[in-house]
Amino acid sequence: MSSVPFTLSRPARPISVALGAIAVATLLVACGKTEPEPVIQPSSQPATPTTVVPSPADETTVGTDLDDSVVTARVKSALASDDVVKGMDVSVETRKGQVVLSGFVDTGPQRERAAEIAQAAEGVSEVRNDLIVRQ
Repeated sequence: MSSVPFTLSRPARPISVALGAIAVATLLVACGKTEPEPVIQPSSQPATPTTVVPSPADETTVGTDLDDSVVTARVKSALASDDVVKGMDVSVETRKGQVVLSGFVDTGPQRERAAEIAQAAEGVSEVRNDLIVRQ
C-alpha cells in the first residue's frame, strides 16, 4: 500500500482573512505606540494621594443627552401646538436642561410667547431667547 499525503484544500473564507488582517494590523499599530515615561522629581515631602474628580457641571452622560432630547421634544411640541408661535422658524437646542431658542419670528409678542412656552416645559431649568424679530 502506498501512502498518499492527505491535504485539506478548502478555499479561505474572505471574512476570516479580513478579520485576521485587521487583528494583525491592530496589534502592529498598538505595539508601535509608546508613551513617555513620567518624570518623577525627588521630594522631601511625603507623597500624598490626590484624586481628580471631574466637575458634574462638565460631564454629560447618555442619560443627560436622552433627557435633553426629551426636553427639546417637549418644547418643540408645545411651540407647534401654540396658536401664537405655530409655524414660526424656531430652533430648539437643550443642554443639561438649558434651552436655547434661535431663529426668526414676526413680532415681539411671538418672541416672548416662545420663551414662556419653553420655560413652562417640564425639565427646563433656563431659557436663552436668541429669537430675532423680522423687520
